[in-house]
Amino acid sequence: MEQEKKTPSFGYALFVTLIAFAVIMIPAVFLGAKTQPLFLISWIVSIPFCMRLGYTYKELQQGMLAYCAKSLVPMTIVLCVGALIGTWNACGTVPMITKLGLMTINPKYFLVISFFICIVFSLFTGTSFGTCGTAGVALMGVGLSMGLNPLVIAAPIIGGAYFGDAISPLSDSTNCAAGSVGVDLFTSIGYQVYTTAPAALISAVIYLIWGMNIDTSGVDLSSIDGVISGIESSYRLGIVTLLPMLVVLVMLLRRIPSIPSILCGSISGLLVAWLYQGQSLKSVILSMWSGYTLESDNSFIATIFSRGGITSMQGTAFLFIFAFGLFGILSTAGIIDKVVEPLMKRVTGRLSGTICTVILGFIANETSASGNFSFVFTGNLMTPIYEKNGLNKWDLTRAMSVGCLLSGLLIPWNSNPLTVTGFLGVDAAEMLPYMFTPIVTCAVLLFYTSTNIDKKFSRLARETEHPQKTG
Repeated sequence: MEQEKKTPSFGYALFVTLIAFAVIMIPAVFLGAKTQPLFLISWIVSIPFCMRLGYTYKELQQGMLAYCAKSLVPMTIVLCVGALIGTWNACGTVPMITKLGLMTINPKYFLVISFFICIVFSLFTGTSFGTCGTAGVALMGVGLSMGLNPLVIAAPIIGGAYFGDAISPLSDSTNCAAGSVGVDLFTSIGYQVYTTAPAALISAVIYLIWGMNIDTSGVDLSSIDGVISGIESSYRLGIVTLLPMLVVLVMLLRRIPSIPSILCGSISGLLVAWLYQGQSLKSVILSMWSGYTLESDNSFIATIFSRGGITSMQGTAFLFIFAFGLFGILSTAGIIDKVVEPLMKRVTGRLSGTICTVILGFIANETSASGNFSFVFTGNLMTPIYEKNGLNKWDLTRAMSVGCLLSGLLIPWNSNPLTVTGFLGVDAAEMLPYMFTPIVTCAVLLFYTSTNIDKKFSRLARETEHPQKTG
């Protein structure tokens, strides 16, 4: 007979949640252990606690598998980008961009220039993953050639990529936010610009000052000339090598989904490597799988451009499955719903609604390791609360951008930082001290909301009743 299901108390739900994530975080933080197997251990720890509420293992497994299925799309994107990086290093796309950057960039302004390049690229492509995996990889090569700290190089790349993603109509994030709340996409983006633009400008000033205060006296420009010579001797360069990037850019601008766009970019890179660079078809196909290996007398050049491949992203792909599976177990037993229940009761006005939305988005990011799921989860929970209290749903989507997208960069096991840091070859946990852009954006958002200053120049901000749904 089917067992009677018990609704967990808040204390019990919080206890189970803390235990589940302590199993992951304590070994990861203090022992440097890999998070992938720790998530599997957390499954075993969580299941008995959930079964005590009357759920059978079969029911928990069904919930686990249902959530694992949601990881297939981001996991596939990651693997496709791995293939793209491999072929773009083989065909000369990344080396060509690296050469152009080295020829023109000033070390003092490298950080702020990288920041704006990634904003523009992400804005017009709608993918922070794609930006970091393409333009970001190239900029990383430029920065490493200058002898800069890889963590310092990665900070403006990641920050710019996510600022652009947050206001791009082609982004899954903005579409998830508008769709889950039920508001117009482009109007929602326009409203969000009021907070995103000032936050981006503040961040740009920080990167400018930061870059100007970096000691570049040790940068040997003659060594950069040596790197350029090494690139030229290792590849046949020219405008043809930029065609794969153009293919991806055009396809994404035409709103073709990310997976086929990235795959076409990878295939075009394969063709350029085979037909233009003169590499064997077998070796280029292998670069899609295990990454490209550059044979060069210059060890620095060989290290920068020997990377990519589907297998290079397998750790992140497995983490997606394991993280989604844990959230499925806890969600099926009602643990997650009960943990966030007290938060729901505190929404009484504009400021409290914004704060609760950001916190809930952060919690969803922390427990599910998925930005897109966080948007759907937070939007579905907060929309009826906003409607019940007659609050402005444009404020909701704007707060979701901070809580569900940018805040994920502060969670080392979240898919967003894990993916982009994997592309750039840096550690997600080590990046935390450099990830100030989410904090800057949150501060701007709270300033606008608490002072109501945006009501002076925004009609949407002055709306007291929630806007009509537009699908």
